[in-house]
Amino acid sequence: MHRNKLHVGLLAATAVLVFAGSANAADLYGGGATFPAPAYVGDFYNGTSPVAKLSRDSAITLPAVSFSVAGLGNSTGTKIPVFKDYHTRYSADAVSYCQTGSGTGKKILNNDGVFANGDCSPAGITGFSAISGQSAPDFIGTDAPIATADYNTFIANMASTRTAIVQIPVLAGAIALPFKDTVGGLTSVALNTEQVCRIFAGDIKNWNDSRLTSPVAGSHPITIVYRSEGSGTSFAFTSYLAAQCNGKFGLAADFFKPNQSYATAAASALPNYSASSAQAGNNGVVSKVKTTTDAIGYADIAEVLSQGVMYASVNGYDPATFGSAGPVSLAPASLLQAKVLDGATVNDVPASVAAPARNCTRLVAPTATISAAYPIAAVTYLAAYNAGNGTKATAIKNLFKQFYGPIPATNPDPRVALPTGYAYIDGNTLFRSSAVGSINSCIN
Repeated sequence: MHRNKLHVGLLAATAVLVFAGSANAADLYGGGATFPAPAYVGDFYNGTSPVAKLSRDSAITLPAVSFSVAGLGNSTGTKIPVFKDYHTRYSADAVSYCQTGSGTGKKILNNDGVFANGDCSPAGITGFSAISGQSAPDFIGTDAPIATADYNTFIANMASTRTAIVQIPVLAGAIALPFKDTVGGLTSVALNTEQVCRIFAGDIKNWNDSRLTSPVAGSHPITIVYRSEGSGTSFAFTSYLAAQCNGKFGLAADFFKPNQSYATAAASALPNYSASSAQAGNNGVVSKVKTTTDAIGYADIAEVLSQGVMYASVNGYDPATFGSAGPVSLAPASLLQAKVLDGATVNDVPASVAAPARNCTRLVAPTATISAAYPIAAVTYLAAYNAGNGTKATAIKNLFKQFYGPIPATNPDPRVALPTGYAYIDGNTLFRSSAVGSINSCIN
């Protein structure tokens, strides 16, 4: 059995005017990563015009906003988003989530020039649309784990009241490669690792290249579509490219540099492309691919399926099968504590953060593996504060534990079923108990 490295940053909607009302006991305002949004909030945001960045439970009515907002739910099927299930379980509590990308999410966590009570508007994100006066978020989602630079900013801006960053891995998901068919009849794409490397390095730049499994006739220059903003999806994807491509296939040993900015990570590749297009959000990437002949990009498989776009298989694996066998099992030793991830390098949390609070930053090791599965995957995290959560502390703990619900010895798993291509990551009992222990002790 071969093993694939899991590169982890190491995967009813209406345009409404929301009027003022009263807050629940614990309305939790968060945002960040777009990669896990289909699992967190569902796909109703695709039904708004313009496409909503803000999704929130109907129980949340504050603050009033005048831009597109999506409810929590799915346009097809019966799967319930995790954050909707949260309100069902804890009726006094509800969740609001703004899709900003992981980079902006971490800036808001650190009060780094962007604040939770700014607008989550499709026209321009300045925050999470939290209530007036709430400059710090209750939580964020990120696929780009906390790095030394992120932690240093936290120490400068927030440590005096919040002590430390709590980071817990919660899901794994497949990063698919959506493509648009060509005039020449490209209706399916089967790639291997080398072909993925050569396409995104700009070595293979036309769908007629003989090195592809099924080259098409005529000239069909490839357009690479990538994320314009800081993104955990980009971090995970470029981590995969760095691990699988660097030093191989004629590429330099440092050709790809893992980074939440694709333009930075692939700076050596961009000049080689026939054409390229930077788009905001996974939704934006898939939408651009959908309307651009001969394009290929990268995004979570749920977003690709939601928009009905074709996608490539890699090494014979379909990303839509990722997680179909149930929770992913990761070795307990792969759940590191007091560690940050700088590119592909694991480093210590800054020494000024005292134990045991420094141990609250948990990281899945970049070398963690999943057996015989689609190879391009990301782990997504929730992050919050160690101290200063006040009356919301229990609600935040319960939100994090939505992903680690007690699993009985017999099926069914009491947690909601995830969208296609996502998996819970607690298939190992010791891994699960370690993560839950951190949630219980670290959020105060």
